[in-house]
Amino acid sequence: MQLKVLDSVYEPREDSYLMQKEVQSRANDKIVLDMGTGSGIQAISASLAGAKEVWSFDVNPKAVKCAKANVKKNKAKVQCIQSDLFQKVPKQKFDLLIFNPPYLPSDGKHDDIRWSGGYQGLEVTMEFFKQARSFLAKSAEILFIFSSHANKVGLKEFLKLEGFELEIVASQRIFFEEIFIGLATLKG
Repeated sequence: MQLKVLDSVYEPREDSYLMQKEVQSRANDKIVLDMGTGSGIQAISASLAGAKEVWSFDVNPKAVKCAKANVKKNKAKVQCIQSDLFQKVPKQKFDLLIFNPPYLPSDGKHDDIRWSGGYQGLEVTMEFFKQARSFLAKSAEILFIFSSHANKVGLKEFLKLEGFELEIVASQRIFFEEIFIGLATLKG
């Protein structure tokens, strides 16, 4: 499904569309949280795919404004809130969490909040997972994006220590890297 998207903070690209397919296949009848919403593409897709309730968050106030405009333009039902990760997330349980973080490793000189995920490209993602646990419903799923430029082995070890299992549900080679859609679930 191609959404109508206004000028956005991070315009949806191949990684966003790869994630969108997974969101559309999993969101029906779920309470959804979209972290790092950017243009709102994932939150809108979840709403239009039949989610019970959709909340979207972004640290950037321009992204929240953009997401709100896109939600309205696509006639979706999404709450859009500015928040630094889970800071302003309501204390409730979510069935599906979506996270399209900044995921590229940083060189420390040319960092941009839209793409720089820290020195390893995983620091923002790791902080997300540290905070996410108290917002997860019993059988919650977390969809997130990461790059072949990040330390995949280190990510898997980190998630295991945090009590999550990781499955790669989609991937795509884009120019100089491979993009992965990870599905994380709580162990047993």
